[in-house]
Amino acid sequence: MSHIQDAQQCHRLPPDIGQRVYSPGPFPVTMDFTTASGKPLRVRVPRSVFDQLCLHHGNAYKAGCWITVRCCEVETLSIETIARYVNMMAKNMLNRDGTMPQMLPIEVSSTILSTVGN
Repeated sequence: MSHIQDAQQCHRLPPDIGQRVYSPGPFPVTMDFTTASGKPLRVRVPRSVFDQLCLHHGNAYKAGCWITVRCCEVETLSIETIARYVNMMAKNMLNRDGTMPQMLPIEVSSTILSTVGN
């Protein structure tokens, strides 16, 4: 299977890396995972960006692992800083390859529900 077909047809990362991925059709790829320090994150990657990462890394599994590792590199920082870092790294890699001149942002959020007054 070619890399393009792999990027277009893969809708789930294997569960053995502790991730849940939601990716119906052309919508963004959403990854839920917990970092080594126990920080639960939700990363939402625009489909066009995820496809380019799949092409660069060879398949969706490796692209998902790349995103996870980038988040874990700075997991002790704020959610906003993690998001900036992941976007900077993706943009740097994809622009270096000349594959994506203008990139939609990758969103990072915590999956912990904040409780007010507790």
